[in-house]
Amino acid sequence: MANLDRVEGLVWKELAGWSTDLRDALAEQAPALSADAVLDRTRERLAAMLPTIADPGVTAPQMRAFTVGGAIYVAVYLALHAEGWDAARAWQLLERATALHFERMSGLDKRLASDGMFSWPMKALSRWLAGKSQRAPVGGWVFEFHEPDAESDYGVTYTRCAIRELAIAHGAAEFAPYICLSDITGSRIFGWGLTRTETLAQGGSRCDFRFKRHGETRVRVHLPVAR
Repeated sequence: MANLDRVEGLVWKELAGWSTDLRDALAEQAPALSADAVLDRTRERLAAMLPTIADPGVTAPQMRAFTVGGAIYVAVYLALHAEGWDAARAWQLLERATALHFERMSGLDKRLASDGMFSWPMKALSRWLAGKSQRAPVGGWVFEFHEPDAESDYGVTYTRCAIRELAIAHGAAEFAPYICLSDITGSRIFGWGLTRTETLAQGGSRCDFRFKRHGETRVRVHLPVAR
């Protein structure tokens, strides 16, 4: 069930934080395209999507962040698609915007994105949310927690992805597989050492995330996805 009042403020705040990055990426890759027009259309798309965005809740802050960020990716893609852009081209722009956004984060936010990922509270919260999701989806997410082993500090395996479902519901199925690529950028910038062999959006049966602090990023990409 959508929780519009709780999600709406988060969505608009996050989009405001991305506006400069999107403008700069557009200036680099499509200087003839009006950034104001793209952002206005993005806002329109987000407004239409809001009633369908399920809120994972205050006790699932990382899931909230995934959902809100995913909604922005979808809305920007739909805005660019209206200009005739295909999924691959739209991702080139969003990949650049993503890198700019992460690089411009404050020192504290970067530390939380890096060290916080491997903290005891994050692992404990992920473990608890995974169990909760097995009883009922957490804002559309269902996943399992994987304890540390010789290859990783810990991991999560998603069997239901709220971002993929949101993209499909709003006519952006062809773009959903590209959203998975944002994790590669995050892993490289924040030192997550992500290993992943497949994702639901890229045609797999699961999204098998494994994290190794400051490890090598090793992600198999399966594109394009035939639908």
